[in-house]
Amino acid sequence: MGDLPGHGGSAQRRSSATVRSAVLAAARQVFDEHGFAGARTREIASRAKVTEQMMFRHYPSKADLFEQAVAIPFGAVVSDYLRDFERGLAEDLPPEDLGRLYVSRLYAFMREHRRQILALIAAESHSPGMFQDRRRLLDGFYRVLEPAVDRGVAHEGTTAVNARLIVRLTFGMVLSAAVLDESILDLRPDQDSEQIVEELTAYVLAGVLRRP
Repeated sequence: MGDLPGHGGSAQRRSSATVRSAVLAAARQVFDEHGFAGARTREIASRAKVTEQMMFRHYPSKADLFEQAVAIPFGAVVSDYLRDFERGLAEDLPPEDLGRLYVSRLYAFMREHRRQILALIAAESHSPGMFQDRRRLLDGFYRVLEPAVDRGVAHEGTTAVNARLIVRLTFGMVLSAAVLDESILDLRPDQDSEQIVEELTAYVLAGVLRRP
């Protein structure tokens, strides 16, 4: 059980599940605002209305907090996106429609989870190798997409491409447009999102399916 500080020195008892939920919610806020390196466990505990000692009973380190509050939930969202894309593959869509589906949904997904992605990137750069499980999740993501590229190339009868590189470079291009928008690329996704997706799709289709 955990204590919730009250007025006049009184305290209310909270269940362990309630304490964990409050800590994770506070951790997500703080990591979103400050990234992994800038986040302070004292601030997380304060927002969750628990002591640091109580918080560390449930999550022994800042890395554990980040894993539970940001990395694991993001992994679940990636899995949901991947299942959605696999349904598109099962429908045997034409390569152009599949390419547009991939780019549009990936861009929308990354825009929606922009803060978590930035936090993950910052955490990995601060402590390389900390989140190996998340990279394995992305490897599984890539493995589903590579056969889709090969299928599109075979359908169009174009020059063979390196599907492994194509999938990763496309992922990086969409990620940078969705996540680094205003800060580096001077894009305006709130105003131009549809046009951004159309241009990204045109790049992908031209580079993969329109080769001589």
